[in-house]
Amino acid sequence: MASELDDTTDELNKFKQFYKVILVCLRKLLLIPEVRIIFLLVIVRLVFIVFTHWGMDFDFYIEVSQRILAGEHLYTDFDSTHMPLVDLIYLAMYTICPWKGSIIALRIFMKFPFLISDIGIALAVMKIIEFDRKKEFVADTELTVEQFVSIRKAKLIAGYFIVFSLPLIFQTSGGRYDSLMIFCFTMVVYYLQRNNWFGVAFFAALGTSTKYIGIIFLPFVIFWMRKEDFKPFVFGLLLGFLPIYPFLIICPEGFISTILNRSSHIVYGFSLWHAIYIIWNNFSLKYVTGIEATYDSSGEPWFVCDYYMPVFIAFYSQIFIFYLLFWWKIMRSESIDQQSLSTLISIVFIPLFIFSLTFKAINIQVLAWFIPYIALRSKFDLALEYTFLTIVNGFGLIVFQAYHPVPFAKLSNAAAGAGSVFDLIVIQPVIYLKNQTSESVWVSVVFISIFWFLIRTSIELFLCFKELLSNAQQIRISAS
Repeated sequence: MASELDDTTDELNKFKQFYKVILVCLRKLLLIPEVRIIFLLVIVRLVFIVFTHWGMDFDFYIEVSQRILAGEHLYTDFDSTHMPLVDLIYLAMYTICPWKGSIIALRIFMKFPFLISDIGIALAVMKIIEFDRKKEFVADTELTVEQFVSIRKAKLIAGYFIVFSLPLIFQTSGGRYDSLMIFCFTMVVYYLQRNNWFGVAFFAALGTSTKYIGIIFLPFVIFWMRKEDFKPFVFGLLLGFLPIYPFLIICPEGFISTILNRSSHIVYGFSLWHAIYIIWNNFSLKYVTGIEATYDSSGEPWFVCDYYMPVFIAFYSQIFIFYLLFWWKIMRSESIDQQSLSTLISIVFIPLFIFSLTFKAINIQVLAWFIPYIALRSKFDLALEYTFLTIVNGFGLIVFQAYHPVPFAKLSNAAAGAGSVFDLIVIQPVIYLKNQTSESVWVSVVFISIFWFLIRTSIELFLCFKELLSNAQQIRISAS
């Protein structure tokens, strides 16, 4: 009996020792900034991923996957609103999901690639910060303790911006794919830092295979190339566009018409043109019931369709010309990796700012596009405003939609389910507010949020572009 008790005690002691070793290892791992950020990011995202999705979008992605598996062909038998890489990713994750009858399982599987994209954004941002800070200490053979701590702190702060970014959380956990494009833009900054033109071209093309605006920044960077950069740049483009080639060969007309169809997207979201539409139609919002409705442009002012693209081209061209005038001589004498991080961030994200201010359909996920910009530049004020914009605009739209009870009930039940946490904290309060207020109140809330976005984003674009020109001026002065 005593020997059995001793054996049990020994086993318990061994288990305690093992448990202590595991705890020590975990604590050491969590001291690594990248590990800590990944751990937090996964926990935060999973809470949202498991319990909800954007019904209109996510259900459409499931439908596309089911139709392809049933033998229909993408871009010929039915229209898709995406670039091919997106549909292929959703199809792959739907196919390998073993529990297709469970919405929870589908949420986890079909959102998983974009959870990985969020992790990629966080790691890329942290590596960019680390590389930039180490350049500042280039004279030192080894980092001092103070320098090491400074870099670690900067990496963690940048990582926290990604982890707790509400716009990024909502669009990724809701089931949208924009985080893959955002990751590509972040990687472009990473490779510009290292003067790696294969990487720049590959992620520009991959971003375009995800969302058609992935190459929007290229005019701002290609003039930095040298003769020897041309081959790796072209090879990177060819490789990054790989998901597109089969559709260009098999169904070129259907694929190209899908891309061109984006120009007929309705005025919506944070767009300037959406604000004009609201005023034009006696202060009323357009109610969108499904993906097809996002291409119903009835009721839009005639000049929106005619002038939004020329306005974008004119605005983009004007800023681009000023940029070339200030930077051309520097481009001819210096390489891209010699420039400050703020310059690299600006030439990648300024085109996105221009697009977001001039395109006719800028949905709420646009706020997530600038999260790497915010993290890399520690723009806490901008992060805070975009967070409030996400809440105000999103909630306003949800309450507005509740005034159409039948489709709203269908969408809300599909997204959350009766009695779920999301249903209790969002859907039920929305229904209560709908019964206590008029529809015009929420149209006003949405309208105010649009102008809030336009003003704040315009200010940020101005400050960013001003700094870009100032950087060029400082280089000229120091050179002379």
